[in-house]
Amino acid sequence: MSENSDDDYASADEKTSNVPDHSIGSDVVAKPDSSETTGGRYSDNVCPKDQQPEMVKVLDNKYVSDAESVKSGGVVELTEEQRKELKEKAVEVKNRGNDLYKAEDYEEAIGLYSEALLVYPVDCSNERAVCHANRAACYVKLEKHEESITDCTEALKMKPDYLKALLRRAQCYEATEKLEEALEDYKKVHEMDHSNDTAGEAIMRLPKQIEEQREKLKEEMLGKLKDLGNMFLKPFGLSTDNFQMQKDPNTGSYSVNFKS
Repeated sequence: MSENSDDDYASADEKTSNVPDHSIGSDVVAKPDSSETTGGRYSDNVCPKDQQPEMVKVLDNKYVSDAESVKSGGVVELTEEQRKELKEKAVEVKNRGNDLYKAEDYEEAIGLYSEALLVYPVDCSNERAVCHANRAACYVKLEKHEESITDCTEALKMKPDYLKALLRRAQCYEATEKLEEALEDYKKVHEMDHSNDTAGEAIMRLPKQIEEQREKLKEEMLGKLKDLGNMFLKPFGLSTDNFQMQKDPNTGSYSVNFKS
């Protein structure tokens, strides 16, 4: 599965060094953009002011320096000429990020993808989705899977049929042992692309792993309950060893009986 930089530079089929082959695809890192607003507008409220690129501050001064509402997270209308200039600059910054990703400089690439998100007009949903997905690719390379999940989710909000972002999120869910969420995403990938072998294999493999995970959680929970029971029974000269737990094979529930 390969796409050029205009669609999504990093391939979700690339693997990280210490994640099993059925796990993670490669991707990017940076603080997720939390300033999504609407309309053909520009917002400067994406990352802390002390981390905002100088270029964006210059653009602020050029277009919205007198708009105090923007300084507090508001928005300002842009002319078509201004929108075109912002989009061209954002594409330039994003492409520089792609070059850094190719050079395996993931931290710097993240910074540029974040900068591009600051510059793109907020209504450029597809372009912003690509920046989120590319940044997610960097996060995976840096083994920051939770951050990658966040960016993939943002990309999917903007572009719900973004197959690569969906597959990448599924792989990150699996890497963080969120198997049920991973299975759900893999099923969606399979619905969108029946030829995707990664999703097809995961759909066959994960149900058993999910059941094993549930059983393990049950055992851990019962162990904690046993410890709690012993604490309360000790003053009476009793312990949970004086009781027997029996599992109902039909319902999976447990009953507790006193040992005579």
